[in-house]
Parts: sequence; structure tokens; C-alpha cells
Amino acid sequence: MSWLSPVQWAKWTWSAVTGGDGQTGQPRYEDTCKVKNTSIGSEMQKSGSQVLDSICISEAEKQAVLTLIREEIITKEVEVSDWKQKYEDCRQEVNEMRKIVAEYEKTIAQMIEDEQRSNLSHQKALHAVTMEKEAALGDLNSVERSLSDVFRRYENMKSTLEGFKKNEEVLKKCAHEYLARVKQEEQRYQTLKLHAEEKLDKANEEIAQVRAKSSSESMALTASLRKEQMRNESLEQALQQKNQEIEELTKICDELIAKMGKID
Repeated sequence: MSWLSPVQWAKWTWSAVTGGDGQTGQPRYEDTCKVKNTSIGSEMQKSGSQVLDSICISEAEKQAVLTLIREEIITKEVEVSDWKQKYEDCRQEVNEMRKIVAEYEKTIAQMIEDEQRSNLSHQKALHAVTMEKEAALGDLNSVERSLSDVFRRYENMKSTLEGFKKNEEVLKKCAHEYLARVKQEEQRYQTLKLHAEEKLDKANEEIAQVRAKSSSESMALTASLRKEQMRNESLEQALQQKNQEIEELTKICDELIAKMGKID
């Protein structure tokens, strides 16, 4: 029988104690999770001591194996503590999730109630929309009738418009003719205007000559009139003098006749 090294003895002993894999000496996960923190060390040390007592090895080798076992036990206790902490964290997360699910269920119930109310309001709105649709259909029918009347009037207006267009063409033609005649008359008017202006200038010259001639004649007549007036004045003075002389002669004659009568 060959002797095993201390490390091989420790691995074999640990696998025998924990029930792990004989090749790796690692404990199974489900077995580790079942070990309690308060009894792992004592139970494993007790089992290890019993196994070591049944094996013929030296005391130093036993101490080395026990040391390895203790270190492994400490490691597993730390792992167990970690797994407990993870379990608590998971439990808290589950509780939080339960609260969230409860709130979610409450929200779902509220949403269902709101959905029912919304469906009711939608039904009312649908009824109102249906009524509006029927009213709109009635309005559409009336609009279609109105459109038919408008189309008929449009056709009538179209024929009337065609007549207006024909009349417009005739009127345009007449307007062009009138414009041509107006241009001709305007040209004629310009010609007559020039001729009249020439005649007017000539007449103005003649009038100026006549006025100058009449002015000279008027001055001559005025001078002749003044001359005649002066002549009349002189004649009147002479007449008055002759009348005075006649009166004096008449008086003398009367005196002589009176004297002659007295002499006879």
C-alpha cells in the first residue's frame, strides 16, 4: 500500500466529509447551501478527526490536513454568509416586486374601469357621431340638389356667356372701326383746326387793319367834328352879332319912321 501526500490526504478527507467530487474535492452546491453557519465547523472537524483517526498517518500530517480543513471550512462559511445575504436581498426584491405587482394590479383594475367608462363615452360619442352623420347625409343630399341646380344654372350662364363673348367680339370690331373713324376725324379735326387757325390769324390781321383804319378815320372824323363845332360856334356868334345889329337897325328904322311921321 503506497502512502499519499498530505495534500492528497486533505483532498480525500474533504471529499469524504463534504460528499464532494472525488477528483476535485469540491463540495456539491446543493450540499453547501444546506449547511448551517452554527454547525459546519464542529461537524466537519468531528468527521475529519474520525476519518484521520482511522488512517495511519503521522501527527504532523494530521495537523496539516486539519489546517486545510479549517481553512476550507472558513471559506465555506464565508460563502454561506454571502449566499444568506443574497437570499435576503432576493427576498426583499421579491417583496418589492409583490408590492409593485399589487400596485400594477390596482392600476390595471383602474385602467379597466376607465376603459369601461371610456367605452361608454365612446358609445355615446358614436351615437352622436351617427346622428351627425345622418344629418350630414341629409345636408349632403341637399347640397347635391343645390349643386345640380348650380350646374344647370352654370350651363345656362355658359350659353349666355358664349352669347356675350360673340357680342363682345362684335362690339370690339365696332369699337375698332369707331376708333379708326375717330382717328380719321381727329386727323380731319387737326387739319380743320390748322386751317381755322390760319383763317383766324388772317381775320385777326384784317381786324387789326380795320381797327387801325377805323381808328385813323375816327380821329379824322373827330377832328372834322371839332372843326365843324368850332365853325358852328363862330357862326352862332356871328348870328348873335347880326341879330343884335338887326335889332339896332330895327330900332333906328323905327325911330326914323317915327320921326318921318311926325314930319309929315
